[in-house]
Amino acid sequence: MELTIEELMVFVVLGFAAGVFTSFWLSKAIELVHMWRLFRVVLLHLILMCVKITEDVAFLGEVKRKHMHESGFTNEQIRNFEEVDNRTMTNWKDSAIMTLVQAAPPAFKTMMPFNTWKEAVRFLEDSNQKIREENDELR
Repeated sequence: MELTIEELMVFVVLGFAAGVFTSFWLSKAIELVHMWRLFRVVLLHLILMCVKITEDVAFLGEVKRKHMHESGFTNEQIRNFEEVDNRTMTNWKDSAIMTLVQAAPPAFKTMMPFNTWKEAVRFLEDSNQKIREENDELR
């Protein structure tokens, strides 16, 4: 079977068009993977910052409790203040995560595997564990 120049040209043009189409979609897929990795790192750092804030607030709560005790507050008064502080902190945690999820662009909301504080902290811990395992494999 012999190919004419015209038939060969059709194959070349079709091959070129298939290559352009494939490279376009492949570059989009790579871009999406890169975007997800970047988004995940930013998300982990935001959650980590929130966790650090809660640790600082807990430390300040202990300092406050110590000063209240030294100032002559009764144990019941101190407990009442701690209950209010704990409720406020719980509300802040829930609000911070809810705001983070709601403020995410629509395309990224499906990439956020959490809706509550506990789920966000679990996501942070699981991700840190995976990173440690990957680093151990590299050694």
